[in-house]
Amino acid sequence: MSRVPSELDDLKIGLALASGGARGSAHTGVLKVLEAEGIPISAVTGSSIGAMVGGVYAAGVLIERIEQEWLNTTLPKVVRSFLPTFPRAGLSSGGELLKYLHQLLGDVQIEELQVPFAAVGCDIDTGEAVILDHGSLVDAIRASVSIPGIFHPVRWEGHLLVDGGLVEPLPVRLCRDFDVDIVIGVDIVPAPYPTTANRRSLWDRLGQGLKESATNQTWIPGSLTELLDDVFREQTGEERPLPGVYNVINQAVAIFQQEILRLKLTLWPADLIIHPNLPRGLNYMRAAEGIRAGEEAMEESLPKLRALLIERREALSQDGDSRRAIEVIRDRPLE
Repeated sequence: MSRVPSELDDLKIGLALASGGARGSAHTGVLKVLEAEGIPISAVTGSSIGAMVGGVYAAGVLIERIEQEWLNTTLPKVVRSFLPTFPRAGLSSGGELLKYLHQLLGDVQIEELQVPFAAVGCDIDTGEAVILDHGSLVDAIRASVSIPGIFHPVRWEGHLLVDGGLVEPLPVRLCRDFDVDIVIGVDIVPAPYPTTANRRSLWDRLGQGLKESATNQTWIPGSLTELLDDVFREQTGEERPLPGVYNVINQAVAIFQQEILRLKLTLWPADLIIHPNLPRGLNYMRAAEGIRAGEEAMEESLPKLRALLIERREALSQDGDSRRAIEVIRDRPLE
């Protein structure tokens, strides 16, 4: 792959990383490709898992280390992070997560980061988005990933904050505030999908299996196989089975987030959106799949990014020429 021309390096590129739980492993794949291509990131914003990956990256943690942290994720680690402590405001206090973040990042302040960074939290009392762009990086990440009902809310300057993905699933607008020339958004927000597949029920499949087995046995009368066929056909219906309560809640959240995302991007579009093709049911123990999906999506988008960089550079150059021409005319003495 050809690297981006060095003459484009002075353009400021911002990266907005979406919420999406375990799907956030794709953010690491996107960052890997950007680094390999020599594309510098001038600002990072994130919600929820996007805040975690983006904050760690902005703190200067090597992308190889970030990838390894994902790949080292095991079920016991995940369980410890969500370890039930049964506090009043959530299933877990998030103490294990805080411990992990402190071990990884120390006590670094957002103002000290190598790359400008901001996360998003949601005020549980008002529903407003709260920008986390100063103070403890660990506290900002912990606030942004506070899944309602799972982790208890985080106190932040008079606010009680929960997961930022509720109000800003992909914080493009916030990234614009860093005065960047181009904003790349990485969209990993889960989309709705059929809650129950159009497949035969267990009863239907069982009946079909019995009928086929009986049909292949010459010692079983044909009348019996016909009876089996009639019985099981009567028991099966044409309607899809109803989804379980977990699927209904999951689907409702996905619809809710997709609508917010669509509206936000309509008002504040990114210059380039990366859509990793993530498998359904991706979890933290399958991070390698997510990382690879992020890499592939970013690699496929490189031609668009290169064209965008050249286009933006030319526009800025023409704008500069226009300003200089105006200054020359303004400073020219009147005859």
